[in-house]
Amino acid sequence: MHEVQPFNFLIVTYSIIAYFETKKSITYMNDFYKQPKILQWIEAILLLLFGFLPAFTIIEKGYSQPIFYLLFIIYVPIGQFAFTPLFRLIGVYKYYSPMLLGYMANNLQIDLHSGGSFDYLFVMRKYKAGTQLRNRLMMYHLEGLLKLIQLIEEKHIPASVNIIGTSYFFKERTLNNLGFQLEKANLFYRINLYINFIDLFWMYSLSKGKLTIPKIWNAKKASITGTRLLEKKDVIEILNKRMSPNFK
Repeated sequence: MHEVQPFNFLIVTYSIIAYFETKKSITYMNDFYKQPKILQWIEAILLLLFGFLPAFTIIEKGYSQPIFYLLFIIYVPIGQFAFTPLFRLIGVYKYYSPMLLGYMANNLQIDLHSGGSFDYLFVMRKYKAGTQLRNRLMMYHLEGLLKLIQLIEEKHIPASVNIIGTSYFFKERTLNNLGFQLEKANLFYRINLYINFIDLFWMYSLSKGKLTIPKIWNAKKASITGTRLLEKKDVIEILNKRMSPNFK
């Protein structure tokens, strides 16, 4: 028989403890965040360093040849992917479902965003491009809204909170049925969409099952108060249940 090494035994013990410590909180996480916390931090820092290298190279080359700064258009998707785990660990991103997050969320305002490329890799890769992926993504968004409702009901978030987002994915009729008010997206939100066009393009194409350019120039700013969201709980639950049989 092989002798059990003390160090290996400690690793196994730590992994078991970490599993049970995080088990309650993994419902709304992708597989990356089901790892022990120490591994998440190590991998997040390594990804951060990886993400900084191209930026430093572009800046260095740009000093002598400014045309290199145009490469930042390509760098943005790399940076978004690389920084996502760290942003989640330090609280810049707060996930309400595997594919719905709040950016710098606080008790006054929650800026909702759909999950990015990192989340697509860990969460959406098992779904077939087209209708299946699009419906599952919508379900994750609905689940995220239901999680927000739960947090408001439990007084973790005040009902007065303003919840906003920029939508090019949902139809206006769907957003109206969910209680959101729509208005023309301001310049800041439009610039943000154009900066992230590469990611938006391939993710939107996957949801459509073919190469499709998202109509970000027609994007709307959607907003709803916590109180109004609570009033729409039944509508969101019904819509979510209608879609659930497709993913049992």
